[in-house]
Amino acid sequence: MTSPEGRRAAFGPELLGHLDTLAAWLALEDPWPGGVDLMLLFGGSMPATWQVAVDAVMAGDVGTLMLVGGRGHTTDALLGALGCDPGSAETSDITEAELMAAWLRDVHGIEDVVLETRSSNCGNNITFAERLAARIGLEPRTVALVQDPTMQRRMDARFRRTWSLGGAVAFNRPGPDSRDAWPWDRWVSLVMGEVPRLRDDADGYGPRGRDFIAHVAVPDRVEAAYRALLARHPEWVRAMP
Repeated sequence: MTSPEGRRAAFGPELLGHLDTLAAWLALEDPWPGGVDLMLLFGGSMPATWQVAVDAVMAGDVGTLMLVGGRGHTTDALLGALGCDPGSAETSDITEAELMAAWLRDVHGIEDVVLETRSSNCGNNITFAERLAARIGLEPRTVALVQDPTMQRRMDARFRRTWSLGGAVAFNRPGPDSRDAWPWDRWVSLVMGEVPRLRDDADGYGPRGRDFIAHVAVPDRVEAAYRALLARHPEWVRAMP
């Protein structure tokens, strides 16, 4: 069986360049305001992304840290990355928020966190986080969104579509490039799945389609890179639920 390194090398510089174009665009990042009332650290990300939240907390830049994530399509990969057996009885019910909380506590001694453990996708990540914030009496004016860079732009669009609590403004703080954190095939799937979801057309998640997210304008260079990749690898299409 070809190793992930071998599969990457087999793509060649042209296809890898197209993947770089998609990945760079997806990793939306805003200038850091110096501190936020609420930071949302989302499941579906790896420990290198969690470290972004750790650094902000350690710097005193976070009023409340909320860990957001139930169980979803990335849970097994995350358990594997942490050295846990996804098929064991001990991990069968654990949520991604609980995994992040254990890591923050055991590795960094951070225990003052709020957990949202029901959400299982990008849409209810934001919806359930807002409901929990309201339930515990938070009215943040500034909210940091910390997510795997492949998912950052869609998380921002979902926030802009639905969040109303406190009239908050979002600041995007993606984790570092995660291509070496995920299994290679999973990372490619994550990157390739975003462009059709972010489109504002009849099939996409924007207002003119399923209306899950706010409008996102996909640049021509990103569309061209996506089409070039799909022309060579049509099997990389990721099903849209």
